[in-house]
Amino acid sequence: MEPRSARHTHTSKKPSAKPIVSLLLVLIAVVTAASIAGWVWLRGDSAEEKPVASSEANADMTEADMSSGRTDDAPDSPPSAEEEPAAPPLSEAEQAALEAEQARLAAVAAEAAYYATPESADAVMGQPFIIMPQAAYPGDVVLVRSQQEGELEWQGKSYSLQSFETGYYTYIPIPIQSEPGSYALGDASLTVLDKTFDSQRLEVSEEQNSIRQNTERIAEDQKLIDAARASSEPTFLFSADSPFMLPAEGRLTTPFGFTRYVNGAYAGSHTAIDIAAPEGTPVVATQSGIVALAANFYLTGNTIYIDHGMGLFSQYAHLSELQVETGDEVEVGEGIGLIGSTGFSTGPHLHFTFWAHNVPVNPNLFLDRLPFHWLEAGDVTAAEPDPATASDD
Repeated sequence: MEPRSARHTHTSKKPSAKPIVSLLLVLIAVVTAASIAGWVWLRGDSAEEKPVASSEANADMTEADMSSGRTDDAPDSPPSAEEEPAAPPLSEAEQAALEAEQARLAAVAAEAAYYATPESADAVMGQPFIIMPQAAYPGDVVLVRSQQEGELEWQGKSYSLQSFETGYYTYIPIPIQSEPGSYALGDASLTVLDKTFDSQRLEVSEEQNSIRQNTERIAEDQKLIDAARASSEPTFLFSADSPFMLPAEGRLTTPFGFTRYVNGAYAGSHTAIDIAAPEGTPVVATQSGIVALAANFYLTGNTIYIDHGMGLFSQYAHLSELQVETGDEVEVGEGIGLIGSTGFSTGPHLHFTFWAHNVPVNPNLFLDRLPFHWLEAGDVTAAEPDPATASDD
Protein backbone atom coordinates (compact mmCIF):
# COMPACT_ATOMS: atom_id res chain seq x y z
CA MET A 1 0.00 0.00 0.00
CA GLU A 2 1.39 3.33 -1.03
CA PRO A 3 1.68 6.24 1.34
CA ARG A 4 -0.92 9.01 1.12
CA SER A 5 1.62 11.45 -0.39
CA ALA A 6 2.60 9.06 -3.07
CA ARG A 7 -1.01 8.47 -4.04
CA HIS A 8 -1.64 12.21 -4.31
CA THR A 9 1.31 12.76 -6.60
CA HIS A 10 0.24 9.99 -8.96
CA THR A 11 -3.26 11.32 -9.27
CA SER A 12 -2.15 14.81 -10.27
CA LYS A 13 -0.03 13.56 -13.05
CA LYS A 14 -3.00 11.79 -14.98
CA PRO A 15 -6.08 14.11 -15.39
CA SER A 16 -9.64 12.66 -16.03
CA ALA A 17 -11.17 12.57 -19.73
CA LYS A 18 -14.78 13.44 -18.79
CA PRO A 19 -14.39 17.28 -18.83
CA ILE A 20 -12.91 17.26 -22.30
CA VAL A 21 -15.70 15.13 -23.77
CA SER A 22 -18.35 17.33 -22.20
CA LEU A 23 -16.74 20.43 -23.64
CA LEU A 24 -16.61 18.93 -27.10
CA LEU A 25 -20.27 17.98 -26.93
CA VAL A 26 -21.22 21.52 -25.93
CA LEU A 27 -19.23 23.02 -28.77
CA ILE A 28 -20.80 20.64 -31.30
CA ALA A 29 -24.30 21.48 -30.05
CA VAL A 30 -23.64 25.23 -30.29
CA VAL A 31 -22.26 24.97 -33.82
CA THR A 32 -25.16 22.74 -34.94
CA ALA A 33 -27.74 25.08 -33.48
CA ALA A 34 -26.12 28.06 -35.10
CA SER A 35 -26.02 26.29 -38.45
CA ILE A 36 -29.66 25.35 -38.28
CA ALA A 37 -30.68 28.84 -37.26
CA GLY A 38 -28.71 30.32 -40.11
CA TRP A 39 -30.23 27.96 -42.63
CA VAL A 40 -33.73 28.68 -41.43
CA TRP A 41 -33.07 32.41 -41.55
CA LEU A 42 -31.74 32.15 -45.10
CA ARG A 43 -34.87 30.20 -46.29
CA GLY A 44 -37.21 32.67 -44.69
CA ASP A 45 -35.43 35.60 -46.25
CA SER A 46 -35.55 33.97 -49.68
CA ALA A 47 -39.27 33.18 -49.36
CA GLU A 48 -40.06 36.79 -48.46
CA GLU A 49 -37.98 38.23 -51.25
CA LYS A 50 -39.37 35.93 -53.94
CA PRO A 51 -43.02 37.26 -53.96
CA VAL A 52 -41.73 40.79 -53.91
CA ALA A 53 -39.58 40.06 -56.91
CA SER A 54 -42.55 38.36 -58.62
CA SER A 55 -44.88 41.26 -57.79
CA GLU A 56 -42.36 43.72 -59.10
CA ALA A 57 -41.97 41.67 -62.26
CA ASN A 58 -45.77 41.44 -62.67
CA ALA A 59 -46.13 45.14 -62.12
CA ASP A 60 -43.50 45.76 -64.78
CA MET A 61 -45.28 43.31 -67.09
CA THR A 62 -48.65 44.93 -66.51
CA GLU A 63 -47.30 48.33 -67.39
CA ALA A 64 -45.69 46.89 -70.50
CA ASP A 65 -48.86 45.04 -71.43
CA MET A 66 -51.02 48.10 -70.93
CA SER A 67 -48.73 50.16 -73.08
CA SER A 68 -48.94 47.50 -75.82
CA GLY A 69 -52.74 47.03 -75.57
CA ARG A 70 -52.70 43.63 -73.84
CA THR A 71 -55.14 43.01 -70.99
CA ASP A 72 -54.17 39.50 -69.83
CA ASP A 73 -51.14 37.98 -68.17
CA ALA A 74 -50.70 35.17 -70.71
CA PRO A 75 -47.32 35.04 -72.36
CA ASP A 76 -47.06 36.02 -75.97
CA SER A 77 -47.51 33.09 -78.34
CA PRO A 78 -47.81 32.90 -82.10
CA PRO A 79 -51.39 32.28 -83.45
CA SER A 80 -52.30 28.69 -84.19
CA ALA A 81 -52.37 27.61 -87.81
CA GLU A 82 -56.03 26.51 -87.31
CA GLU A 83 -57.19 29.89 -85.97
CA GLU A 84 -58.67 32.27 -88.53
CA PRO A 85 -58.27 36.01 -88.17
CA ALA A 86 -61.40 37.78 -86.85
CA ALA A 87 -63.68 39.14 -89.57
CA PRO A 88 -63.88 42.90 -89.74
CA PRO A 89 -67.16 44.40 -88.43
CA LEU A 90 -69.98 44.89 -90.95
CA SER A 91 -70.74 48.35 -92.19
CA GLU A 92 -74.21 49.79 -91.55
CA ALA A 93 -75.23 49.02 -95.12
CA GLU A 94 -73.97 45.43 -94.89
CA GLN A 95 -75.73 44.91 -91.56
CA ALA A 96 -78.99 46.26 -92.98
CA ALA A 97 -78.67 43.96 -96.02
CA LEU A 98 -78.04 40.96 -93.76
CA GLU A 99 -81.07 41.71 -91.60
CA ALA A 100 -83.24 42.21 -94.69
CA GLU A 101 -82.20 38.83 -96.09
CA GLN A 102 -82.88 37.13 -92.76
CA ALA A 103 -86.35 38.69 -92.70
CA ARG A 104 -87.01 37.58 -96.28
CA LEU A 105 -86.04 33.98 -95.52
CA ALA A 106 -88.31 33.98 -92.46
CA ALA A 107 -91.19 35.29 -94.58
CA VAL A 108 -90.59 32.60 -97.21
CA ALA A 109 -90.73 29.88 -94.55
CA ALA A 110 -93.86 31.35 -92.95
CA GLU A 111 -95.70 31.52 -96.29
CA ALA A 112 -94.59 28.06 -97.41
CA ALA A 113 -96.03 26.56 -94.22
CA TYR A 114 -99.57 27.34 -95.48
CA TYR A 115 -99.22 24.97 -98.42
CA ALA A 116 -99.96 21.25 -98.21
CA THR A 117 -96.37 20.17 -98.93
CA PRO A 118 -92.98 21.83 -99.42
CA GLU A 119 -93.09 20.71 -103.06
CA SER A 120 -96.41 22.46 -103.69
CA ALA A 121 -95.09 25.58 -101.95
CA ASP A 122 -92.04 25.62 -104.22
CA ALA A 123 -94.22 25.04 -107.30
CA VAL A 124 -96.54 27.93 -106.47
CA MET A 125 -94.15 30.45 -104.96
CA GLY A 126 -91.68 30.04 -107.80
CA GLN A 127 -94.19 31.27 -110.39
CA PRO A 128 -94.76 34.96 -111.12
CA PHE A 129 -98.55 34.48 -111.30
CA ILE A 130 -100.79 31.52 -110.53
CA ILE A 131 -104.49 30.73 -110.10
CA MET A 132 -105.42 27.98 -107.62
CA PRO A 133 -107.04 26.00 -109.13
CA GLN A 134 -106.89 26.94 -112.79
CA ALA A 135 -110.29 25.33 -113.44
CA ALA A 136 -113.39 25.57 -111.24
CA TYR A 137 -117.17 25.40 -111.27
CA PRO A 138 -119.87 28.07 -111.02
CA GLY A 139 -120.28 29.04 -107.39
CA ASP A 140 -116.66 28.20 -106.56
CA VAL A 141 -113.84 30.55 -105.56
CA VAL A 142 -110.18 30.53 -106.53
CA LEU A 143 -107.11 31.95 -104.85
CA VAL A 144 -104.63 34.01 -106.86
CA ARG A 145 -100.99 34.55 -105.96
CA SER A 146 -98.71 37.04 -107.70
CA GLN A 147 -95.15 38.16 -107.17
CA GLN A 148 -96.23 41.72 -107.95
CA GLU A 149 -98.87 43.91 -106.35
CA GLY A 150 -101.66 45.29 -108.52
CA GLU A 151 -105.30 45.01 -109.51
CA LEU A 152 -107.15 42.19 -111.28
CA GLU A 153 -110.22 42.73 -113.45
CA TRP A 154 -112.83 39.99 -113.32
CA GLN A 155 -116.40 40.10 -114.65
CA GLY A 156 -116.66 43.86 -114.39
CA LYS A 157 -115.13 44.13 -110.92
CA SER A 158 -111.65 45.07 -109.70
CA TYR A 159 -109.83 43.01 -107.07
CA SER A 160 -106.73 44.26 -105.25
CA LEU A 161 -103.83 41.91 -104.63
CA GLN A 162 -102.94 42.15 -100.93
CA SER A 163 -99.45 41.62 -99.55
CA PHE A 164 -98.88 38.47 -97.50
CA GLU A 165 -95.33 37.41 -96.54
CA THR A 166 -93.46 37.28 -99.91
CA GLY A 167 -96.48 37.24 -102.25
CA TYR A 168 -99.65 39.11 -103.14
CA TYR A 169 -103.02 37.35 -102.86
CA THR A 170 -106.72 37.74 -103.52
CA TYR A 171 -109.82 35.58 -103.75
CA ILE A 172 -111.70 35.56 -107.06
CA PRO A 173 -115.35 34.42 -106.72
CA ILE A 174 -117.08 32.69 -109.63
CA PRO A 175 -120.77 33.65 -109.50
CA ILE A 176 -123.11 30.70 -109.65
CA GLN A 177 -124.70 31.99 -112.85
CA SER A 178 -121.32 32.10 -114.70
CA GLU A 179 -121.23 30.46 -118.12
CA PRO A 180 -118.63 27.76 -118.80
CA GLY A 181 -115.58 28.80 -120.81
CA SER A 182 -112.04 30.13 -120.57
CA TYR A 183 -111.58 33.60 -119.11
CA ALA A 184 -108.50 35.83 -119.01
CA LEU A 185 -107.43 36.65 -115.47
CA GLY A 186 -104.24 38.61 -114.96
CA ASP A 187 -101.35 36.86 -116.69
CA ALA A 188 -103.19 33.53 -116.87
CA SER A 189 -106.58 32.09 -117.79
CA LEU A 190 -109.33 30.64 -115.63
CA THR A 191 -111.51 27.84 -116.96
CA VAL A 192 -115.09 27.71 -115.71
CA LEU A 193 -116.38 24.18 -116.05
CA ASP A 194 -119.95 23.20 -116.84
CA LYS A 195 -122.15 22.08 -113.98
CA THR A 196 -125.87 21.44 -113.57
CA PHE A 197 -127.44 21.97 -110.16
CA ASP A 198 -130.45 20.06 -108.92
CA SER A 199 -133.77 21.70 -108.11
CA GLN A 200 -135.65 21.90 -104.84
CA ARG A 201 -139.32 22.72 -104.32
CA LEU A 202 -140.63 24.02 -101.03
CA GLU A 203 -144.23 24.37 -99.88
CA VAL A 204 -144.70 26.84 -97.04
CA SER A 205 -147.65 28.57 -95.39
CA GLU A 206 -148.85 31.92 -96.60
CA GLU A 207 -147.65 33.49 -93.34
CA GLN A 208 -144.14 32.12 -93.87
CA ASN A 209 -144.11 33.12 -97.50
CA SER A 210 -145.15 36.66 -96.62
CA ILE A 211 -141.81 37.11 -94.88
CA ARG A 212 -140.12 36.84 -98.25
CA GLN A 213 -142.45 39.47 -99.70
CA ASN A 214 -141.44 42.29 -97.36
CA THR A 215 -138.75 43.52 -99.71
CA GLU A 216 -138.40 46.92 -98.02
CA ARG A 217 -137.49 45.36 -94.65
CA ILE A 218 -135.16 42.91 -96.35
CA ALA A 219 -133.46 45.73 -98.29
CA GLU A 220 -132.81 47.70 -95.08
CA ASP A 221 -131.16 44.68 -93.50
CA GLN A 222 -129.13 44.06 -96.61
CA LYS A 223 -127.55 47.50 -96.40
CA LEU A 224 -126.16 46.69 -92.96
CA ILE A 225 -124.94 43.29 -94.13
CA ASP A 226 -123.26 44.67 -97.25
CA ALA A 227 -121.53 47.37 -95.19
CA ALA A 228 -120.18 44.77 -92.75
CA ARG A 229 -118.91 42.55 -95.58
CA ALA A 230 -117.35 45.48 -97.42
CA SER A 231 -114.54 45.90 -94.89
CA SER A 232 -112.12 43.01 -94.38
CA GLU A 233 -108.69 42.67 -92.78
CA PRO A 234 -105.99 42.81 -95.51
CA THR A 235 -104.36 39.55 -94.42
CA PHE A 236 -105.21 35.92 -93.68
CA LEU A 237 -106.54 35.73 -90.12
CA PHE A 238 -105.97 31.99 -89.72
CA SER A 239 -102.82 30.02 -89.00
CA ALA A 240 -101.02 27.62 -91.31
CA ASP A 241 -101.84 24.56 -89.21
CA SER A 242 -105.56 25.26 -88.74
CA PRO A 243 -107.89 23.93 -91.49
CA PHE A 244 -111.49 25.09 -91.77
CA MET A 245 -114.05 22.91 -90.00
CA LEU A 246 -117.75 22.10 -90.24
CA PRO A 247 -119.46 24.44 -87.76
CA ALA A 248 -122.16 22.04 -86.50
CA GLU A 249 -123.07 18.38 -86.37
CA GLY A 250 -126.29 17.36 -88.09
CA ARG A 251 -127.89 16.17 -91.33
CA LEU A 252 -127.38 17.87 -94.66
CA THR A 253 -130.82 18.84 -95.92
CA THR A 254 -129.94 21.18 -98.77
CA PRO A 255 -126.63 21.18 -100.67
CA PHE A 256 -125.03 24.24 -102.17
CA GLY A 257 -126.40 25.46 -105.49
CA PHE A 258 -129.87 23.94 -105.56
CA THR A 259 -132.29 25.88 -107.75
CA ARG A 260 -135.15 26.66 -105.40
CA TYR A 261 -138.87 27.03 -106.00
CA VAL A 262 -141.13 28.20 -103.16
CA ASN A 263 -144.82 27.40 -103.56
CA GLY A 264 -144.16 26.81 -107.25
CA ALA A 265 -142.42 30.16 -107.86
CA TYR A 266 -138.74 30.49 -108.74
CA ALA A 267 -136.82 31.73 -105.68
CA GLY A 268 -133.24 31.72 -106.97
CA SER A 269 -130.31 29.49 -106.09
CA HIS A 270 -129.60 28.23 -102.61
CA THR A 271 -126.03 29.48 -102.18
CA ALA A 272 -125.37 27.76 -98.87
CA ILE A 273 -125.61 24.38 -97.21
CA ASP A 274 -128.31 23.62 -94.64
CA ILE A 275 -127.51 21.42 -91.66
CA ALA A 276 -130.53 20.20 -89.70
CA ALA A 277 -130.11 19.51 -86.00
CA PRO A 278 -132.16 19.86 -82.79
CA GLU A 279 -132.66 23.38 -81.53
CA GLY A 280 -129.87 24.36 -79.16
CA THR A 281 -127.18 22.34 -80.93
CA PRO A 282 -123.86 24.19 -80.57
CA VAL A 283 -122.49 26.14 -83.52
CA VAL A 284 -118.75 26.90 -83.66
CA ALA A 285 -116.58 29.16 -85.77
CA THR A 286 -115.46 27.41 -88.93
CA GLN A 287 -112.16 29.31 -88.74
CA SER A 288 -110.43 32.00 -86.72
CA GLY A 289 -111.38 35.58 -87.44
CA ILE A 290 -113.21 38.69 -86.26
CA VAL A 291 -116.99 38.92 -85.87
CA ALA A 292 -117.99 41.48 -88.48
CA LEU A 293 -121.68 41.39 -87.60
CA ALA A 294 -123.89 39.61 -85.07
CA ALA A 295 -127.55 40.68 -85.14
CA ASN A 296 -131.13 39.66 -85.77
CA PHE A 297 -132.42 40.13 -89.32
CA TYR A 298 -135.88 39.82 -90.77
CA LEU A 299 -135.15 37.07 -93.30
CA THR A 300 -132.21 35.13 -91.81
CA GLY A 301 -133.06 35.59 -88.10
CA ASN A 302 -130.15 35.61 -85.66
CA THR A 303 -127.13 35.79 -87.94
CA ILE A 304 -123.35 35.98 -87.57
CA TYR A 305 -120.73 37.01 -90.13
CA ILE A 306 -117.05 36.32 -89.36
CA ASP A 307 -114.25 38.02 -91.27
CA HIS A 308 -111.37 35.63 -92.07
CA GLY A 309 -109.36 38.27 -93.91
CA MET A 310 -108.68 39.05 -97.56
CA GLY A 311 -112.39 39.61 -98.28
CA LEU A 312 -113.58 36.21 -97.04
CA PHE A 313 -116.52 35.90 -94.61
CA SER A 314 -118.42 32.94 -93.17
CA GLN A 315 -122.16 33.19 -92.44
CA TYR A 316 -124.30 31.39 -89.82
CA ALA A 317 -128.07 32.01 -89.97
CA HIS A 318 -131.37 31.13 -88.20
CA LEU A 319 -129.66 30.75 -84.82
CA SER A 320 -131.74 30.52 -81.65
CA GLU A 321 -129.04 32.33 -79.67
CA LEU A 322 -126.07 34.59 -80.42
CA GLN A 323 -123.05 33.98 -78.17
CA VAL A 324 -120.71 36.58 -79.68
CA GLU A 325 -120.89 40.27 -80.45
CA THR A 326 -119.71 42.41 -83.32
CA GLY A 327 -115.97 43.02 -83.01
CA ASP A 328 -115.19 39.86 -81.04
CA GLU A 329 -112.13 37.87 -82.03
CA VAL A 330 -112.85 34.14 -82.28
CA GLU A 331 -110.72 31.03 -82.71
CA VAL A 332 -111.51 28.07 -84.95
CA GLY A 333 -113.88 25.73 -83.10
CA GLU A 334 -114.99 28.36 -80.57
CA GLY A 335 -118.69 28.41 -79.73
CA ILE A 336 -120.56 31.31 -81.31
CA GLY A 337 -124.25 30.36 -81.12
CA LEU A 338 -126.99 27.70 -81.03
CA ILE A 339 -128.99 26.18 -83.87
CA GLY A 340 -132.55 27.52 -84.16
CA SER A 341 -135.30 28.38 -86.60
CA THR A 342 -135.47 32.17 -86.54
CA GLY A 343 -136.35 34.19 -89.65
CA PHE A 344 -137.66 32.46 -92.77
CA SER A 345 -137.21 28.80 -91.80
CA THR A 346 -139.21 25.57 -91.89
CA GLY A 347 -137.38 23.93 -88.96
CA PRO A 348 -134.30 24.06 -86.77
CA HIS A 349 -131.16 24.12 -88.90
CA LEU A 350 -127.98 26.04 -89.65
CA HIS A 351 -127.76 27.97 -92.89
CA PHE A 352 -123.99 28.08 -93.53
CA THR A 353 -122.00 29.59 -96.36
CA PHE A 354 -119.02 31.77 -97.35
CA TRP A 355 -118.87 35.15 -99.05
CA ALA A 356 -115.82 36.18 -101.07
CA HIS A 357 -115.86 39.89 -101.88
CA ASN A 358 -119.61 39.94 -101.23
CA VAL A 359 -120.33 37.00 -103.56
CA PRO A 360 -121.65 33.71 -102.07
CA VAL A 361 -119.34 30.74 -102.72
CA ASN A 362 -119.41 27.00 -102.07
CA PRO A 363 -118.50 26.25 -98.43
CA ASN A 364 -117.52 22.65 -99.24
CA LEU A 365 -114.33 23.96 -100.87
CA PHE A 366 -113.01 25.08 -97.50
CA LEU A 367 -113.85 22.24 -95.13
CA ASP A 368 -110.90 20.26 -93.73
CA ARG A 369 -108.35 22.27 -95.71
CA LEU A 370 -106.96 25.74 -96.43
CA PRO A 371 -107.41 27.78 -99.62
CA PHE A 372 -103.66 27.33 -100.20
CA HIS A 373 -104.43 23.67 -100.94
CA TRP A 374 -106.54 24.42 -104.02
CA LEU A 375 -103.98 23.35 -106.60
CA GLU A 376 -106.20 21.01 -108.59
CA ALA A 377 -109.71 21.44 -109.92
CA GLY A 378 -112.29 19.25 -108.24
CA ASP A 379 -116.01 19.04 -107.88
CA VAL A 380 -116.21 19.14 -104.09
CA THR A 381 -119.64 18.07 -102.99
CA ALA A 382 -121.17 17.14 -99.68
CA ALA A 383 -123.18 14.01 -98.94
CA GLU A 384 -126.62 13.62 -100.48
CA PRO A 385 -129.38 15.32 -98.51
CA ASP A 386 -131.60 13.26 -96.24
CA PRO A 387 -134.96 12.98 -98.07
CA ALA A 388 -136.77 12.29 -94.80
CA THR A 389 -135.76 15.68 -93.42
CA ALA A 390 -137.85 18.74 -94.11
CA SER A 391 -136.20 21.19 -96.46
CA ASP A 392 -134.92 24.36 -94.84
CA ASP A 393 -134.03 27.80 -96.05
